[in-house]
Amino acid sequence: MKRFNGNKNLDDIISNAKTEGWEVDTQRFDSGSDWIYLRDMNGQVESNEGAPRQIAYNTVNGHFFVYEPISDEPVASHMSDEFDDKVWYNSLLNLIYEPLKSK
Repeated sequence: MKRFNGNKNLDDIISNAKTEGWEVDTQRFDSGSDWIYLRDMNGQVESNEGAPRQIAYNTVNGHFFVYEPISDEPVASHMSDEFDDKVWYNSLLNLIYEPLKSK
């Protein structure tokens, strides 16, 4: 499992997600929830390799859950080390988390 130095600043996550092509939904967050949603329902985000995905990201603890349109349950989460070799998963980790600082 990859290790990181913590969560990135929420404004940076939102800005970088939009730059990458994610639709960012903060409606519930703006109403007091701890969650934001990143959506790529047409598979347009390059790192998603054509697969439509929705990410539920908890702004307090940094946990996230990955859903695909036909899934009622998450297909991946912040703990899914089986995807460490997948470009889309690494891109998501790098979007959300600060890299570990070298000593």
